[in-house]
Amino acid sequence: MKTSLLATLALPLLLSQCVEPYYGPNGGDPYANTYRQDMRDQGSQMNRQAYEMGQQDGRMDAQQRQSQNYNRYRTRFDRNTEMAYRDGYNQGYSQAHSSLGELGYGNQSTTQQPPARDPAYNQGYDYGLRDRTGGRVADPAAHVGRYDPRYRSSFERGYYDGYNSSSSQNVPPNAGAGGSLWFR
Repeated sequence: MKTSLLATLALPLLLSQCVEPYYGPNGGDPYANTYRQDMRDQGSQMNRQAYEMGQQDGRMDAQQRQSQNYNRYRTRFDRNTEMAYRDGYNQGYSQAHSSLGELGYGNQSTTQQPPARDPAYNQGYDYGLRDRTGGRVADPAAHVGRYDPRYRSSFERGYYDGYNSSSSQNVPPNAGAGGSLWFR
C-alpha cells in the first residue's frame, strides 16, 4: 500500500524532470527572438559602415599630411560605432601613411623593429593576422586576458602589424625567436 501511494506521488515528479527545460510546449526555443537577431544584424551593419567610413577618412588624412586624430570626425560616429570607426580610421591612416612612404614622399622610417625576442609582439601579430583573415574588425582589446598586460603596447603593435600585413604568408621579423605560450 505504501509503495503504490509513494509511486503515485513520485511518478508525476519524475516525469516532470524528463521534460527539456529549454523548449516550450510548441517545441520551439523560447529564447529565440527574431527581434534580437534583427538588432544584432543591424548593429553589425552599422559597425561595418562606420569602419569603412573611418578607413576612408584615415586614408584621406594621411594623404593630406594631417595628424592622426579620428576625433575630428565626431559627427560621423556615435558611442555604439566609435570603436569600429576608430579601428577603420587607424587602419586607413596607417596603410595610406606607409604607402606614401613607399612612394618616396619623405620616407619616414618611424616603424621600429621589435626586439629579437618579444613574445608579446609575436602573439599580437598572430592574433592580428587571425582576425584579419577571419574577417573581424581590428580590435586588440578583444584579446585582453590572453596576453601579459605589462606588455600591452608591444602586443598591440604586433597586432596591428599582423592585421595590416599584406599577405597571410608574412611572418613577423622575429618569429620563432622564442616566446611564451603563456596566454594562448
